[in-house]
Amino acid sequence: MAKVLALGAGSLAVVFSLFICFYFTSSNFIIGLSIFLPFIYFAEYLLSFSKITNQQLYKIIFYVFIFTSYVLLYIAYQFSFNSEFIIIMLVIYNIILIALPTPKQVLIYFGIVFIPLEIVLLFSTISLGFALLITLSFGYVFALSYVISLQKKSLNKRSHQNAEILKALVNNSKDAIFLVDFFSKEIWDANEKSKEIFGISDINEILNKKYYTLFLDEEFINLNRNEITQQLAQIGYYQTNVLFKRNDKTEFLGNFMISPFKAAKNNYYLIQINPVTK
Repeated sequence: MAKVLALGAGSLAVVFSLFICFYFTSSNFIIGLSIFLPFIYFAEYLLSFSKITNQQLYKIIFYVFIFTSYVLLYIAYQFSFNSEFIIIMLVIYNIILIALPTPKQVLIYFGIVFIPLEIVLLFSTISLGFALLITLSFGYVFALSYVISLQKKSLNKRSHQNAEILKALVNNSKDAIFLVDFFSKEIWDANEKSKEIFGISDINEILNKKYYTLFLDEEFINLNRNEITQQLAQIGYYQTNVLFKRNDKTEFLGNFMISPFKAAKNNYYLIQINPVTK
């Protein structure tokens, strides 16, 4: 999500930069500032492919949002709050407020940006009515964004609780259970029992691997694809006994069941493997 946010902000920064270059070409310094903004966001997008966590990336994006807001405010002051520029400035402020993920960040952003905005409006030459209109517009969107962020926080909290309950149930299963991406066939998650059954010490050892690498014969799925597809279409799952391989290369016979499902607009496979002991 942070990657999408960085890319979207970068695209908006490109539009803003073009707006400045075409309509306000009197100051090279201002043009340079506007051109600099897209490069920051696209650098963040590239940074998302590194080992940096989403949480750290969100913090960096938040700081850049604040820097962007100060740049917009500086340019607005230099242009004596030109009405055309003020419209795009308020639009960008509104988008930033809506994009902020947590109520805490919304409050911090409001405090850091709103006070300088009022100071600059106070020392500007615009009319009191226009200054009041800008203030009310910013304040209204802040209030709306804060309410939305509170609702998102509450929803995320409930989703996290439900996920923890489901994870506890899955971890108590006697089967090895894998969550597999429908299209890439990569293992996205696994329960604790899978470590014992496949002889691994850490779940990360099998994450992002193709699920068919669990089989002794990695061509098993391809060789039985017609039968699997037919049973999935008829009864919703496919089940059979097949040989698997552990991390130490030893093999075991396991009862294999695969079933597709859809959650949060994404498609997955749920795979259950239970060693056959008799």
